[in-house]
Amino acid sequence: MPVELGATSRIERLEAVAAGIGVLTLVSALSDWPRVKVAAVVADLDGTIVRSDFSMSVATEQALDTIRAAGIPMVIATARTPPGVEFLLGPRGSIELAVCCSGAIGWARPSRTRVWLEMIAPDTVKTVVETALAHGAGVAGYDGEVWRMTAEYDRLSPDQPRGPIRVVVDPEDLGESPCCTMALRHAGGDIWNLVSAMEKTSPSAALSHVGRSTVLDVTGRGIDKGTGACRALATLGVAPETAISFGDMPNDLPLFRATGRAYAVGEADPTVMAAAHEVLADVEHDGFARKIAELAAMGWVVE
Repeated sequence: MPVELGATSRIERLEAVAAGIGVLTLVSALSDWPRVKVAAVVADLDGTIVRSDFSMSVATEQALDTIRAAGIPMVIATARTPPGVEFLLGPRGSIELAVCCSGAIGWARPSRTRVWLEMIAPDTVKTVVETALAHGAGVAGYDGEVWRMTAEYDRLSPDQPRGPIRVVVDPEDLGESPCCTMALRHAGGDIWNLVSAMEKTSPSAALSHVGRSTVLDVTGRGIDKGTGACRALATLGVAPETAISFGDMPNDLPLFRATGRAYAVGEADPTVMAAAHEVLADVEHDGFARKIAELAAMGWVVE
């Protein structure tokens, strides 16, 4: 299979450890990858097909047209809310289904209706708020309609999130509010200590990109982009193993595990790169668009 120019394939990364596991083991591992006829494309937004200034390149626009012309459904899987998705995608009708809030909401774009809504357990909401405050972080919660946030979170994201109503509330009130997703930001960039703390509180916590910022997202137990993508694909009648996925951050890892092929866009995170079948150029250099053009030229068959 042709390898994307400027990309790092999983074969190359496996070869780097071949000496440690043995050549026969390496060849056996590679031969286990089944041939895939692409039946759906699932992609993250920020940092994957949307640039840091919230725009899409001409090449990405053309890639979306190529997917639609082939009759292949495309699903968005993002940490953004439905209004945030609509803000970024606008009138683009080629994408009809979105997995929002990292799997907590299924969004049908043509009808502007929710397909599903999964809430975080109340005790987890309270613990997340307490953990954020203990680490000096700003925290926000979204209930499917309104973002409620602490003053610190509002200060750290004056222009985001885009779309939904946002209200500044006392931390105690936020801890008692219904939430389907939560977000944490830290002024000092001390996000990794937050990640470690949240791993003990919420296994579904994972980092994501929003424009140029890094945000720690939290969803309910067992809710992530992977479970959301599987629900969306089931709605479309597509088996997950026949879908391919694109992402750039740790919250895309469950998505990678759910699909037949996974592509890391850029080199933002080593865990994402290691989990992908191939590492592509970053969004600013049209990694997604170039891969779509390659797949279309190959008849949408991945060896």
